[in-house]
Amino acid sequence: MKRSFFLYLLAGFCLWGAENLEVTADKFEHLEKEQKAIFEGHAHATQGKSRIDADRFVLLFDKEGQTREYRALGHVRFEIIKPQRHIKGRCNRLVYNVQRDTYLLAGKALVNDLINHRTMSGSEIFLDNKTGRASAKSGHKAPVKFVFPMKDATGKKQQGKK
Repeated sequence: MKRSFFLYLLAGFCLWGAENLEVTADKFEHLEKEQKAIFEGHAHATQGKSRIDADRFVLLFDKEGQTREYRALGHVRFEIIKPQRHIKGRCNRLVYNVQRDTYLLAGKALVNDLINHRTMSGSEIFLDNKTGRASAKSGHKAPVKFVFPMKDATGKKQQGKK
C-alpha cells in the first residue's frame, strides 16, 4: 500500500509543471481512505524555481491517485514561476486546483506580479491561469488595493506614492 502511494505521489505532482515536486516538513502523514497527504511544521514545497512555504501543506488525490488540489495553510509565502507568469506573495491560506489551474488566496492576501509590476491585496484573491482572470475581495477593515505603474505622455514610468 505504501509503495503504491509513493508511486502516484511521484507521478501525480503537477503544481507548477512537469518537474518533480519536493516537499519537506517536520511531520508527514498519509491518509489513504481520505486520499490525502499532510505535511506539518515548516512545510516547504519546491518545483523548479517555484516555491511555497507554510505551516502545513496538504495534497488531495482523486480515485486514480492523481493530485487534484494543493492547500498551504498558515503563514503562507510563495513564489510561482511559470511561462508568462512570475508572482510572489503571502496569505494565510492558498488553494491550488490542478484541473482548473486556479489559485485562491485568503487571509491578508498579497500578490506581486513581477512581470507586469502590479500589486494586488485583499482578504481574498482569485487567480485563473487559463483565462488570465484575477479578482479580489475585501474584508471590513481594509479595502481591496491594486497598484500598477503609469506612464507619462513621453512613455516614461512615473515615480509616485504607492
